[in-house]
Amino acid sequence: MKNWQGNWIIAVSACHTLFAVIMFAAEYSSLYDNGIINSLTTDRSAAAVWFFLFGQVLFITGLLIKHFDSVNNHLVPLSVSLNLLLLTLVGITIMPESGFWLMFPPLISLIMQHRKKQNQNKNQTAAA
Repeated sequence: MKNWQGNWIIAVSACHTLFAVIMFAAEYSSLYDNGIINSLTTDRSAAAVWFFLFGQVLFITGLLIKHFDSVNNHLVPLSVSLNLLLLTLVGITIMPESGFWLMFPPLISLIMQHRKKQNQNKNQTAAA
């Protein structure tokens, strides 16, 4: 199951974007009909745009995580994993009935990979 964390986040982003298109179809249609530039006139249309854009950022995040793993099996930097975890915790706190919970499996796995690597390095140092 190599590289599953990036694929998981990409799948979450696809679901997030699909959900946005379904839930905000009227808003996207209105934006298209009225022109895109300076077109956010309601809170709902702003929410629709941000919801869609966040899905795209999630997709990019998934791609980057896949890239780190594909380049000589490099770990995702711990700072990235911890910041994504912080973002997830804030999201869950603000919106407990959301998809933020779906980020826990890959983030916990990424953080555990760092602990495993850290323990391997300690064992190698002790054996030397």
